[in-house]
Amino acid sequence: MKIEDIKLRIIADSKGKDTLEAEMESGGIRVVASVPAGESTGKNEAKVIAPRAALEKVSWLTTQLKDHDFAELSQFDGLLNTLDGTLDKSNLGANLILSLSLCFTKLLANISGLQTWELISRISGQKPSLPLCLFNVIEGGVHIPHHSVQDSAPNLPFQEYWFIPQTHSPREALDRCLALLKVLEKKIAAEYGKVQMGAEGGFTVPSKNAEDGLKILKEVMEELGEEANLGLDVAASTFFKDGKYILGEKVMDANGLLSYYRLLTTNPSTALGAGYQLFSIEDPFAETDWTGFTNITKELGSNIWIVGDDLTTTNPAMIKKAKELNAVNSVIIKTTQIGTVSETIQAANLAKNYGWKIIVANRGEETMDNFIADLAVGIGADGLKSGCPLQKERLVKYERLIEIEGTWQN
Repeated sequence: MKIEDIKLRIIADSKGKDTLEAEMESGGIRVVASVPAGESTGKNEAKVIAPRAALEKVSWLTTQLKDHDFAELSQFDGLLNTLDGTLDKSNLGANLILSLSLCFTKLLANISGLQTWELISRISGQKPSLPLCLFNVIEGGVHIPHHSVQDSAPNLPFQEYWFIPQTHSPREALDRCLALLKVLEKKIAAEYGKVQMGAEGGFTVPSKNAEDGLKILKEVMEELGEEANLGLDVAASTFFKDGKYILGEKVMDANGLLSYYRLLTTNPSTALGAGYQLFSIEDPFAETDWTGFTNITKELGSNIWIVGDDLTTTNPAMIKKAKELNAVNSVIIKTTQIGTVSETIQAANLAKNYGWKIIVANRGEETMDNFIADLAVGIGADGLKSGCPLQKERLVKYERLIEIEGTWQN
């Protein structure tokens, strides 16, 4: 397949910030792809460049690509990495490289007469499947829009509180989430007054007590007779300072934080049980706190998903280190962290070979591109995390899953 034309433009993401959208054409077929940015990012992620700097590079890059006839995605991505010439993609930028990699994947699937998820399944060698939907319905931490609240206002220290229906039907999962959100909004308004939204469209709870997000969610679920599970993205790196975890008004070391997680996940029939029986915890410790991760996985990993994100950054080297230390049993997969689709698939396959759970995830700043839904299905991911469906940039990913579900049923 020869690339006949590439166009690159700057668009606004879900926060109104500049990001990249690319168009690519071959054989009269044209596709579009856009890339998100992350609010909470790990230090080992591939580097992005300013969108305007990317515009200055695209003409030269297009000239380099037009002379080649590509048979596979790995060929295309490999040439992009060669042209970049750095280990962290800091020359061309992971955002520019990824926008083109996404376009090429969509274009190759189209020309091959395949759905994007079908092509990804063939490339990955994984059996496609519909993932669980992990809905971010309550937000805290860096997801709070500080421009709309007073700096002194209390906010939940944990970044995301997930509602996880235990169904592999995305249509059913979305319906159940939307029903829960209606009741949740009313309950937050009744208990706290004005309802505000976080970066991903979930509701905020003005409390410094991390447990309050779980408490109100559990109350709503009981009111609805809902038997879904709960999960957390703690993003502990965001409240780790000088070797201590500052959790609202509490300051604790790693052992103290582990004790707190133990409390949250203990069966309520025991003396100390909080009764939340969490399904998963993402980034429970800071990305540099390997001992914390290893200890929680050893103690709680047989019962819940201990998920690495800032720790592992869709990076095979970091995933291998996490395996060597038995630091997690699950991993977040984000195309933006590694910078190409083929490298994303390689990282996911590595984690799958370890027997880990795989969660394909969005970013804190998103676009209307729904590629990650096809990625999740194509690599046979266990979960898709795409924020709260009240925000259009998040909803389109869940809607794409429903489209795929519909084609399987027909």
